[in-house]
Amino acid sequence: MLAIPKDRHVLINGLRRKVVRTTACVSTNIGEIDICLRGGLALGALHEIAATDFRAIPSAWGFLLALMARVERKNAVVWPLVSSEPFGMPYACGLKSFGLNPGDFLMVRCRCEHDAAWAMEEALRVGARAVIGARTRDMDLTASRRLQLAAQRSGTPIFLLRTHDDCRPSAAVSRWRVAVLPAARDRFGLFSNPRWHIALEYARGGRCGEWVVEWNHETLCLRLPSILADRAERQAA
Repeated sequence: MLAIPKDRHVLINGLRRKVVRTTACVSTNIGEIDICLRGGLALGALHEIAATDFRAIPSAWGFLLALMARVERKNAVVWPLVSSEPFGMPYACGLKSFGLNPGDFLMVRCRCEHDAAWAMEEALRVGARAVIGARTRDMDLTASRRLQLAAQRSGTPIFLLRTHDDCRPSAAVSRWRVAVLPAARDRFGLFSNPRWHIALEYARGGRCGEWVVEWNHETLCLRLPSILADRAERQAA
C-alpha cells in the first residue's frame, strides 16, 4: 500500500510532475523555450497569447500561427470568427507564409462571441487538428477550465488570442505576451523574416522566460536570430 506523505504538498507536487511528464507535447524548435515548457508545447491543452498593446495584435496572431504550425498536419484546423475582428479576416497568402495550407482551415462564421465559444468546444469534441480563436469577453475562469478539460480529453490544442488588457484568471497551460520588433533584412535591405519579443508569462509545471525570436520562411520554423550575423550585415551595408 502506498504511504501518504505527512506533508500533502509533497504528494501534490509529485503528482503534478508526473502529469507534466506524461502530457504529449511538440517541440517549438527552440531548446531554451522547450526547457521552460518542460519538454515542449503541450498538445491537449489551452494556450493563450496576448499582444503588448492594440497595435501588436497582428504580431500576436503571427506568433500564434507559428506555434500552431508545429502541430502535426492532420484533420482540419477550426477557426471560429465573428464580424467584430479588429484587423479583418485571415488572408490565405499569409497562412502559406507559415507553411500552412489554407484548405486545411475550416472558418466558422459566428453571429456572436457566445456562438464562437460554442464552436470551439464542439471542434475539440470532434477531434480537430487544432482550434484557434479569440478569448471572448464572457469567457470566465469556469469557461476556460471547460475548454482546458475538453482539449485534454481530445488531445487537441486550442490557441486563444486574448486582449492586451485582459487580466482575468484563466486555466490556460501557457500564457504568452508578444511585442513588435523590426523584421530581419536580407543583403539587399528588404524585409526577410518577422521578429517578435516574446515573454512566457506562465507555464504550468515550468518556468517563465523572455526571448527575441524570428520566423524562418525557408525552414518554416521559429528560431533565435543570430545577432552576430545581423551586426556583420549592418557593417557591410
